[in-house]
Amino acid sequence: MKMYTTTLHESNDDIAQLVAQSHRLSKNSIFPFADCREFLTELFIQHDCEGIHLLSVGTATPDIAIAADKANMSIKEIQGKNPFSYSVETILKQITNGDIVYLANPNKITGANFSLTGRKKIAESNPDGLIIIDEYYFDFYGITGLTLINEFENVLILRSFTAAFGIYSSEAGYALSTLKIIQRCKEMAPLRQISTILRKTILATMSNEDASQGRIHDIREEALRLTEALTSIGLQCRITATDFLLIRVASTKDVGNFLMKNKVSVDNISGYPEMKNYIRFRIESFLSNDRLIKAFDSMPNSLFQMKTIEKRKITLRRPLGENVETQKSHDKVDALLNGKIKERSHSIKAEDNKREKVAE
Repeated sequence: MKMYTTTLHESNDDIAQLVAQSHRLSKNSIFPFADCREFLTELFIQHDCEGIHLLSVGTATPDIAIAADKANMSIKEIQGKNPFSYSVETILKQITNGDIVYLANPNKITGANFSLTGRKKIAESNPDGLIIIDEYYFDFYGITGLTLINEFENVLILRSFTAAFGIYSSEAGYALSTLKIIQRCKEMAPLRQISTILRKTILATMSNEDASQGRIHDIREEALRLTEALTSIGLQCRITATDFLLIRVASTKDVGNFLMKNKVSVDNISGYPEMKNYIRFRIESFLSNDRLIKAFDSMPNSLFQMKTIEKRKITLRRPLGENVETQKSHDKVDALLNGKIKERSHSIKAEDNKREKVAE
């Protein structure tokens, strides 16, 4: 068994070396894996002992729940004041030293995020436990907790190889942590081997930064275009630092059925805590995004139009990781978004005028 495990880890050395060069780390601080759910299952099993709890900060996605179930662990969600803003004090009160704390930053359902200061406080409160920071959307969000690895012995960071390219069929990624934790990962039960095809995909994505940055830029631009169009129809939208847009509608079921008939795929997330009336749309190509706009444009207003405006407070993050919370932050975000939308609209009109002059 040990021989097989050693061979498996050595076969991933080339991938670990590329990640190490990218982050200027030792490759011994990196653990590549083929499937995140499988990796987390074994990680939970390895750290499971009497009295230990598995806590999910914010809404937990099904993959985390499945991994916990396979490891025979129960999972408890710690919710903040609302799904879009966290309270570190509330979280700290529910952590017992020694627990496993899972924190997706940004959250994969709501897009909510933590400041670096908040993540540091959580790590400090749980020195004998394990803090898992899932940075699946790091390429979109751009803020990391990597510096915490140098400060604490209990922090493990997860990243995706393929999220930036929208390859959702793959859960391949890697863990970043201290030498001690990575060594424990290498001692876990053998995981699924990274296949030849998956290896080629990973190496291709890692060596093509321009393409990934181009896609991320396009998604951000499309998020603004979608929000502008949907807002003009009468919908309420929330832009996140991810590849999805949150849309608040009167009837998630009726809207979902209508969109499905128009060949538009959305996720009904109204069953998650405090997410009633929300659907999630994965931002893709211009044409697929256009189908969403046209579908809503032809949809009866009664299916999506809300009588009230969503005014739950949003936590805004500064570049250095500090947060600013305001009573009217939602209005400020709307104002900021509208400003960007108007700026983009003027830019598009200017480009159209130039094209018309050239055509003349």
